Amino acid sequence: MTAFHLPVALELLIELLPDMRPTVLVVEDDFATREALRKILEAEGCAVDVAVDGEKAVGCLAQRTYDAVVLDLALPKLSGTDVMEYIASTNPAQLGSIVVVTGLEANEIRKLFPAIRETLSKPVMPTRLIASVRRCLGATAHPNGLSGISVA
Repeated sequence: MTAFHLPVALELLIELLPDMRPTVLVVEDDFATREALRKILEAEGCAVDVAVDGEKAVGCLAQRTYDAVVLDLALPKLSGTDVMEYIASTNPAQLGSIVVVTGLEANEIRKLFPAIRETLSKPVMPTRLIASVRRCLGATAHPNGLSGISVA
């Protein structure tokens, strides 16, 4: 009979249980901005993947469905609009869970992609980022994440 040590049993349990945190893909080519967005979302209880360009973003999106995508538009390799076109062709419902972060005019983005509900201007204010991601997730979609901010 094998005796289990509590730490080993906990490690096994953690590996076997699915991560219940909301998943967010942050797509941003600027290192400082990307890290700031990641840290804000992780501090709010999200599991965050990052992509440094549009090509890597499409690769991430091809492998899993994210609860929310925080997407810059001016990206190397493939633009943010190319990434949105990929999402529109493979998983159109996910367009409603994109938070566009840009220095461009938000109304122009909404004309091209009417399903996009959330746009933020750079520099991003943490409370606005959290509120936008939370609206994408739905107030009760993930009670374990983004619970510290109330959204009006």
